[in-house]
Amino acid sequence: MSQTATPTPFTIAVTDEKLAWIQDRVKTALVIPDVEHPAGDEWAAWVDGPPTTAIQALVDYWRTSYDWRKVEARLNNTFRMFTVPIEEQGETFDVHFAHHRSTRKGAVPMIYVHGWPGSFLESEALVERLVEPEDPNAQAFHIVAPSLPGYAFGGRSKRPGLSVATIGHIFNTLMVTILGYPSYIAQGGDWGSMIIRRMAAQHPSTCIAAHTNFPTPFGPPSALKHPLALFWLATRWFTPAQKERLARMMAWRETELGYALIHGEKPQTISYALLDSPVGMLAWLYDKARRVVDPANVYLWERDDADKERMITWTMLYLLSENSAHARMYKDNMHGMGDLGAIDASVAVGVSAFRYDLGYMPKWWADVSLGYNITFWREHEAGGHFPTLECPGVFARDLQDFVGSVPQACLQKLRESGEAAGN
Repeated sequence: MSQTATPTPFTIAVTDEKLAWIQDRVKTALVIPDVEHPAGDEWAAWVDGPPTTAIQALVDYWRTSYDWRKVEARLNNTFRMFTVPIEEQGETFDVHFAHHRSTRKGAVPMIYVHGWPGSFLESEALVERLVEPEDPNAQAFHIVAPSLPGYAFGGRSKRPGLSVATIGHIFNTLMVTILGYPSYIAQGGDWGSMIIRRMAAQHPSTCIAAHTNFPTPFGPPSALKHPLALFWLATRWFTPAQKERLARMMAWRETELGYALIHGEKPQTISYALLDSPVGMLAWLYDKARRVVDPANVYLWERDDADKERMITWTMLYLLSENSAHARMYKDNMHGMGDLGAIDASVAVGVSAFRYDLGYMPKWWADVSLGYNITFWREHEAGGHFPTLECPGVFARDLQDFVGSVPQACLQKLRESGEAAGN
């Protein structure tokens, strides 16, 4: 199959049969009682999962008020979606993506890569703010937001071992060969951060700038290449603020990583359970989504009907995928993260570190393990794992400022690339 296939417009259209099946499962779901907790401690760090009261409120809303057809219509009106077949390593992947081009001269192309438990929906706030910015002089973007293979409406791999490196190859083909962007920015958090690091390492001539909001380390600095950084790490050369962020990351790994171990050991087993139980999937995603945000932002999933709708819609996208890719990602990749390496100095790197996220390292550590040419580094005192939801305006400005920090030759290439794809 030619790698110059033309993208086909995509419209979400869940069948009545699938929707009826989900609605019936929700209607008849058993929300089991929790043990008793002291008032106000239901969500303390030691609890065993989302309390019954929280899940019951979401299920009641799902049963009585949630309208998928209304949500489906809104998503179809919000996102310009496409699918395209891309060959990689002997497989053909039906790649699903949203693509929004700016009308602004000088707009730069950017691929936004999501992770778990998110989806391409996280790009909505960036599309709103960056494709046609309110300020006519602000940097504009052409935004491409794909679904990871097997997530939401993305075609899955039929083989084990789909690596972040392979996904990076697929997404580079999408940007350069399919959409015609000779060079681009890659942005990602969570799994997306690991994918874009691979993209930058594998395709530095096309992925010429990379920005992450998940600057997580995958091992200490090299004793041979970076002995001073290793010395600082060994002697715990951290400021109090850095210690706080690192402690949060380590606490998460010690007390909240069970889901990843289950995904990484038995992805098919957990997928049977989750994809056959809408409420089970809801609780599984909600538990982690609520715990990884700034404590001030937990309302994002539960405060009012709009928040409950958001949580259920995120759950729906996992139910509609009908495969184990969401869990298999961990088995295929958890043991290969140590060799990510630092991005070459030819690629401009930007970092936005949010206080309550789960991945963090000081800049001196990132300088030797994340990227050798970090042109933008900004630490925020608020926000967590989902900045497009928690602080979208701040995040959008970070991306614009990152573009402003890259070398002039890089910026010129990006702007020319945006123009080239429009011709």
